[in-house]
Amino acid sequence: MMKNARWDNEVVLDYIEQHDSDAFKKHDEKIQKAIAKQLRDDGVAIEILEKRFNLTKEEIETL
Repeated sequence: MMKNARWDNEVVLDYIEQHDSDAFKKHDEKIQKAIAKQLRDDGVAIEILEKRFNLTKEEIETL
């Protein structure tokens, strides 16, 4: 069952990437910003987050 779930997930992601790359990119950006926010809240320096997530200081502060 786990194999099928993994395969299904991969198929959906492949489809999105091939047919709606803008939606895929927006989803990826949303996930990256959520991770950056969690790291910021955990005390990671803004300078590191800017570098790793390619965000501006203002974007990080408003997450």
